[in-house]
Amino acid sequence: MDPEGRAGPRRGTAAGPSWRTTSHGLVVPADAPQTVEQRILEAAVRLPEHGMVTGWAALRLAGAAFFDGLAPGARRPVPVLLAHTSRIRGAGVLVERTRHRLPVPVLRSGIPCAPSEVALLHELRRAGDRRAAGVMVDMALAAGVVDLHALREAASRRRQPGAATYALERACGECRSPKESEMLQVWEGDLGLPRPLMNREVLDLSGRVLAVVDLLDAVSGTYGEYNGALHRSRERQRRDEARADALRGVGLEGFVLVAGDSERVWRDRMVSARGRARWLPEGQRPWRVGAFVPAPPLPDEDSAALDAMMLEHYRSLE
Repeated sequence: MDPEGRAGPRRGTAAGPSWRTTSHGLVVPADAPQTVEQRILEAAVRLPEHGMVTGWAALRLAGAAFFDGLAPGARRPVPVLLAHTSRIRGAGVLVERTRHRLPVPVLRSGIPCAPSEVALLHELRRAGDRRAAGVMVDMALAAGVVDLHALREAASRRRQPGAATYALERACGECRSPKESEMLQVWEGDLGLPRPLMNREVLDLSGRVLAVVDLLDAVSGTYGEYNGALHRSRERQRRDEARADALRGVGLEGFVLVAGDSERVWRDRMVSARGRARWLPEGQRPWRVGAFVPAPPLPDEDSAALDAMMLEHYRSLE
């Protein structure tokens, strides 16, 4: 049967398009891409009345790209929120049931989704540890899909697991990447150091921007950077060294973390750099703290294209 209930060819022929059967037993166009969004759509079409997508899937549809539904070596099931008497058929979903009144869903590309604060609290229940929970909260804040005040208020209505409580208490809305969140948590949580600024401009006294640094401890005059794979090219390394030289020139002391470093190395570099710092009073510093630089938003045209693609896929499953 094709998606409209008619008998039809399974492979592309002159008589009709090509179809495939998903792991959920749904028949969809064979060329439907196996994206994260497509998996969410194929689960959402089976939702019972008043059911909704939640957890990582709802956050993904809200625009938080960090939540990709992947686990080491596997795809994670799509979490759905149902009333306690409701059921859903087929594999590939993780059911969250409640005896409380269901929240009013938010429609995203035709799919009913739990409000982002509710979805994130559901996701935090399945966090592997406190560090992972902290990253989840920071990345949802970075994407602008949750409000921290509303999130904490929603969490206060019910008892939360320890990892969620930790993540909500230390949440930071200034991290732009998972590694920056981890770096901040080591700085604060492991070393017990005061909260630094994240992703701030550093200016010279003329007002010229020298750099935007991942972590800045303004009191000591220490900055930190996490350099991932994008920093390995010759051109990027040249630019990194030029900005490091400019920061040294105004008396800032830095540390750099790279992929593969152990957390012991992270801690040692942080403590060493802070110990070398000049600790100048604000009036004597040859540098100034500039503006916070948030993560760039999803371009409007990309958002519109994603919305159109998902609506088309959703119609094909009806």
